[in-house]
Amino acid sequence: MMNVASYMKRIGYNGTCEPTWKTLQQIHKQHLLSVPFETISIHCGERITLDLQLLYNKIVLQHRGGFCFELNGLFSWLLRELGFQVILISGQVRNRFTKRYGPPNDHLILLVELDGQKWLCDVGFGEGFRSPFLLRSNEKQVEEHGSFRLSQDGDTWYLEKLSKPLAHGNENAIWTTLYKFTLASHHLEDFNAMCNYHQTSQSSIMVCKSFCSLHLPNGMITYIGRKLIVTQCAGEFCTKTQSELEESEIPKILQERFGITLTNPLIPKDMDIVHPPTEW
Repeated sequence: MMNVASYMKRIGYNGTCEPTWKTLQQIHKQHLLSVPFETISIHCGERITLDLQLLYNKIVLQHRGGFCFELNGLFSWLLRELGFQVILISGQVRNRFTKRYGPPNDHLILLVELDGQKWLCDVGFGEGFRSPFLLRSNEKQVEEHGSFRLSQDGDTWYLEKLSKPLAHGNENAIWTTLYKFTLASHHLEDFNAMCNYHQTSQSSIMVCKSFCSLHLPNGMITYIGRKLIVTQCAGEFCTKTQSELEESEIPKILQERFGITLTNPLIPKDMDIVHPPTEW
């Protein structure tokens, strides 16, 4: 059985469950601080299926994380149980390695309508925004780990992050697109094909790299391949510390830093991503 109270305990939230802006903001942030964005299952030989009960068992009962279809899929269930109006929308991530967008339905995002306004919610995208984002073109949102904004071109919206060198005083900042999306409504099963793609395609970062990332109060911690990266931020300025890991160290790191206990052997992976044959 799926239980709201157990889900709230999993994300460390003990506040009101009334469907208000304050509740939405707090549970969104707590989710990102508690549940990792990770591809561990793919590299442990564990099949991912978009069934809500299975997602609940993995994320809540087994104290695991997941990728966007899992995390935002289950989060949509929680929001609806609390009385929020939620629709699932589709995005395409701009791969930071290949600089290309993924295929249609590459990314699952949530849109919540509350008090006459629409808010973008996304607890399944690594270094994304922490607080729900007001759907308004050129809206800028400054957070503990960086600044974000939305832009619009016709029916297509773009989420962008302010990029700066990891040093103070440099004014040559640029906005980097993280993903694009439209507002067409979808169902969870619409993402089944792309869920399979991200478990099998050499053009998917999920297949090519074993990783796990979690938001920290003032930064991020990320495991990838055989590396551990800790990012510390002060507003828009961030510094990164990277350390190399022995393969034997990785299970302990996942348990101590991310709360993940492996049930199957992990094969660490950090391979180059094959450029997709088609540009979308």
